[in-house]
Amino acid sequence: MEILQVIEDRGYPADYLLSRVRSRRVFYRNLIADRSSDEIWRHLLMEYRWIYSQMNGALREIFRYVFIYSEIRTIFMCLRYKKGEYEKIPKLLQLSLLSDDLKELLMMDSDFTVVVRGIEDAFLSISHRFRGIEEIFMKHGSGGFEQALMNIYLENIFDHKIHRIIRDFFSYVIDSRNIIAVYKHIRWNMRNEPQFIEGGSIKEAGLKGIFKRRDVLGLSAIVHKLTGIVTDTGNIENSLLKGINRFLRKTAKDPLSIGVLMEHLWRCYAETIDAGIKLYGREINRGIFESETIP
Repeated sequence: MEILQVIEDRGYPADYLLSRVRSRRVFYRNLIADRSSDEIWRHLLMEYRWIYSQMNGALREIFRYVFIYSEIRTIFMCLRYKKGEYEKIPKLLQLSLLSDDLKELLMMDSDFTVVVRGIEDAFLSISHRFRGIEEIFMKHGSGGFEQALMNIYLENIFDHKIHRIIRDFFSYVIDSRNIIAVYKHIRWNMRNEPQFIEGGSIKEAGLKGIFKRRDVLGLSAIVHKLTGIVTDTGNIENSLLKGINRFLRKTAKDPLSIGVLMEHLWRCYAETIDAGIKLYGREINRGIFESETIP
């Protein structure tokens, strides 16, 4: 089973797409202003779908793992909606880049185990690493399954030859997730060691040492080294987000670089999260956006 849809390759030159993307930056921010939570997320999927459809085959291959990464969130949202808001699933999937087979699976009114088994089969098409995630669901429920699927996916990316900018982006994502895992374990006084994701630039041994010492100041120092931002212990997550903004802005300085596309995809995601946060206290499903604060 394929994960992403196979869309006809229109063969647009990369320069053409880059010029169009640069003109859409303000357009997207205005598009999601004052929208409902469901509309905000649908517009993000719509923008990603537009970019994917405009890419030629070579660009799609470069960004393949970025689009799959974004659609993992769609899978998680569908699984959550199955617990009481099933009617939202078809609307969400209408704009998704997931394959027709996966969409049909997620819309099935069937036992969660059947759906999870189908998701495992789909991801086994890209790596044997995903074998056993159905068993994780059986033992640890939806939360354990989501964490395992995302962590395995991020580690799997580095098994493949990928563009330098894409590699650096995912390395930063892994570093951010590992730092936040340590921070939350210390803050909540958890005794068990955090589960680390392989592939980042920060050595696991250093993070383990910080956790054992409960050294939040040491964690802030690592954030400073990674992002160049001086931060206190209460702003670690915000500093990580600002750091990735800085990193991607640098990659987009060359107007002919694919960094322009990567920065635009991230900018749309970040602005979607910002717009969602502004809706707190009204209609938004807080759990969904809180779980996506760090990329």
